[in-house]
Amino acid sequence: MSGKLHVTGRVVIVTGGSTDTGDFSAIRSDDVVIGVDGGAVRLWEAGVRIDLAVGDFDTAGEDFLHRLCESGVPTRRLPAEKDMTDTQYAVEQALLHDPQEILVLGALGGTRFDHTWANVSLLERIADRGSVGIIQNRWNRLRLLKGAGSLILPRDRYAFCSLLPVSKEVTGVTLSGFRYPLKEATLKRGDTWGISNEWQADRAVIVIRSGVLLVAESQDGSAV
Repeated sequence: MSGKLHVTGRVVIVTGGSTDTGDFSAIRSDDVVIGVDGGAVRLWEAGVRIDLAVGDFDTAGEDFLHRLCESGVPTRRLPAEKDMTDTQYAVEQALLHDPQEILVLGALGGTRFDHTWANVSLLERIADRGSVGIIQNRWNRLRLLKGAGSLILPRDRYAFCSLLPVSKEVTGVTLSGFRYPLKEATLKRGDTWGISNEWQADRAVIVIRSGVLLVAESQDGSAV
């Protein structure tokens, strides 16, 4: 079964990595929600509306797929052998509708680091298409700055903010509102001195002039 998405602002994609029910509190009533294979199972069990379920459903299984179809949930079954991950397919479907933002839940954790890294890499694909991409769980929130731009980060549940260059270098890095400020600095890929900054004010600002920068807000597990 195929279904047409009606996107007005934000798409939330729930994929098959580690999630808990607290993660789903980020889903708003006006979001369009896409469940990816095992992520669709978690949404179903949590009683969260699913607007589209995609994947090869090797994790969810045939019985669950049948249950979705019987309940009228639009589904798109993908072949097991394909040229992209189920999560990338979900992102591509979301991008067809030019959403302002794509929030991905369940993209971190689990036993497969390759899948985690592939999911994080999708943030650049989202940015290239003009949308804001966020990957989030209770311990981490990841966003990407690409090219000249800025990001305002209010102080909230995350205690630390780390800057990880994705491109060979990121220039013109200026930080305000942090414990460790910077002005017109250059961060190079492989350097770790952008790790574990902390908020000094109620909001912090990151500005870059060029490059691709992964911004990771995080907290220790003991703080949860």
